[in-house]
Amino acid sequence: MVRSIRRHATELTIIIFMMRICDKTIKAVEKDRTLFISWGTLDLRLFILSAFILFLELFLIRWVSAEIRIFAYVNNLVLLACFIGMGSGCYFSGRKVNYLLVWLSLAGLVLMARSSPFIRITDFLGGFPDSNIWDYVVNKRFFSVLSGVSLTIGMFFAISTIFFPLGQMLGRMFNEYSNTAAAYSFNALGSIAGVWVFGAICGYFAPPWVWLLTGVCLGLVFFKKKEAAYHLLFIFIAFSAILYSRPGIFAVWTPYQKLEVFPAATGNGYNVLVNGTGYMHLLDISEEFTKKHFPDLARFREFNQYEIPFMFKKNVDSALIVGSGGGNDVAGALRQGVKSIDAVEIDPGVYYIGGMLHPERPYQDKRVNIFIDDARSFFKKAGKLYDAVCFGLLDAHTGSSSYNNIRLDHYVYTLESFGEAKKLLKENGIMTVVFDAKREWVGPRIFRLLRKVFGKDPLVFLIRTPGNVFGWGGLMFIAGPSDADIQAALDGNKPLKELVDSNKVDFKGYPVRLTTDDWPYLYLKNNSIPSSIVFILVSLVVIFVIGGVRIFAGSGRLNLHFFFLGAAFLLLEFQNISKSSLLFGSTWLVNSLNITAILTLILLANWFAYSFKIRNTKPFYALLFVSVLALYLFNLASLNISNYYLRAALSGIFLNMPVFFAGVIFIQSFKSSSDKSLALGSNLLGACMGGLLESLSFITGIRALLLFVLAFYILSYWFRPKVQNI
Repeated sequence: MVRSIRRHATELTIIIFMMRICDKTIKAVEKDRTLFISWGTLDLRLFILSAFILFLELFLIRWVSAEIRIFAYVNNLVLLACFIGMGSGCYFSGRKVNYLLVWLSLAGLVLMARSSPFIRITDFLGGFPDSNIWDYVVNKRFFSVLSGVSLTIGMFFAISTIFFPLGQMLGRMFNEYSNTAAAYSFNALGSIAGVWVFGAICGYFAPPWVWLLTGVCLGLVFFKKKEAAYHLLFIFIAFSAILYSRPGIFAVWTPYQKLEVFPAATGNGYNVLVNGTGYMHLLDISEEFTKKHFPDLARFREFNQYEIPFMFKKNVDSALIVGSGGGNDVAGALRQGVKSIDAVEIDPGVYYIGGMLHPERPYQDKRVNIFIDDARSFFKKAGKLYDAVCFGLLDAHTGSSSYNNIRLDHYVYTLESFGEAKKLLKENGIMTVVFDAKREWVGPRIFRLLRKVFGKDPLVFLIRTPGNVFGWGGLMFIAGPSDADIQAALDGNKPLKELVDSNKVDFKGYPVRLTTDDWPYLYLKNNSIPSSIVFILVSLVVIFVIGGVRIFAGSGRLNLHFFFLGAAFLLLEFQNISKSSLLFGSTWLVNSLNITAILTLILLANWFAYSFKIRNTKPFYALLFVSVLALYLFNLASLNISNYYLRAALSGIFLNMPVFFAGVIFIQSFKSSSDKSLALGSNLLGACMGGLLESLSFITGIRALLLFVLAFYILSYWFRPKVQNI
């Protein structure tokens, strides 16, 4: 109680302090002039505005996806809303800018996300038969679907409205520059700064009120004196709504997701929610604790999901556990006497909670080595063999990046991933996978993946305990190069054999597409776009077409050259982030580095175009086409060399080479453009088209999208301004 009072008192003090600083600063400015104009240069204005836009974009992607679950599975929808807002703003930069709209719309968005109807968007859209939303039952009611789509579009346009004035300001600043290369460079530098400011804040587990406060500091310089009171009012509303949290719950905002911790109703440890839904338990399953607190269930304790893997492989000297979470799997291995355990967990916040709150304190044991890393990344650098490789409950509830629809666990459950894990097994080692499959095709898919990798059927059986006292359970898959130890374990343990025989599952006759690194969509039944995404995207396309016809009919032509450059760029960025995830893991740091590499290459392209006075971009188009085709034909596995830094350098250059050539083309065309705000707006709107088409990877696979990238670059060449001799 005292701690809660102190926390809220601190938060109130910060709000009051922020308001006083804003008030004092605004009073020092001339009437009706922005704070920035009173002391800044155009370069600094553009730098800070670009940083503010990128920071606000990442802020909303993270926060909205945490508060409304469905956006965690289609989080590039928020990105598209940001691009639509900025692109439309640039297009209409000649109209009056209402900067107050940023904070008004932000406050409205926060209140929407906290209101019951919008919270239920996931309920409305999460029940399709082909849904990839975890733990939702099928619900085909038309009214529910219509309500979900309508509310989603409402949030989409609320986000777009936030960025509309910022796009107007960005377009105006570009039009003020005589040196276009310098303008674009300051824009890229500011964007890099925005990425790393947000990344640094999230890396220290800062909650959303810190994100908002930082965003306010970046946007403060654009306040106007006569509107200051309104700015502060809307900021205060947003701040108050973001501060709200449910009583009795300890929340941690990690670099990936929101974790909420509270004591378990059973009295055994703690429950952890991720983005508002069940995620994991921190359980004491020791024999002593169970006999004392759950005597009626003690007979179920022995065969819990965390210890069963080590009943099939006795005298384990070394074990690898990927997706070790809060420590349940590690505690089970320790109870079974495993001598050395390498535990891999991607989210430092999950490890932090497990280390602090797990009743058995498994992470404090000297036999345990902790690695905060992505599973695929660790497979490549493990450098040793194990008696057992165990996949914990790795079913993620969040995306791997803000720029694609890949989830954190997608690349873990692929043919290539299981193949890499198999290579880490000793001659008589075993590999186990436990998964709580909520869709009928997930179990058969894992079964067939393991059969493909090991050349024989894995052993599969179901684990359930009353009341989930000893874990959620799920399907347990046991496989290995040799079946001798597995059969010996069954023959030597009659209760285990009875458990397996009575719960055995047969997936032999169930046809299902295998997941690969090119098509890693574990939660999709087949190569099709999920119905929920189809409903949303079709609705948005219809609205865009109707709105676009009206807008462009009265305001001039869309610049198709820049439009197709933008569409190709975002699809290419999706490719790069996906492939970087395969080479280095789907960590937030890798994603930030990849975005930074792309923006740095844009800076190099600006420098190159400025230094060498490019007059004809046809050779660069030829190099661009060749580089995209090379990416399509090249086997990414060739870059999996052991030296991390050499791999990073080679992949960074190779994967992003098209960005450099496209950057040279863009800056040359941009310099010659008579209406830079129209060119930039068209480019951002084209990026939205590329973002919409990213969902085609659900059908074609990721690699085939490079053909669309190539087609867009060819179209940009076709519609290039002929007077530029390009």
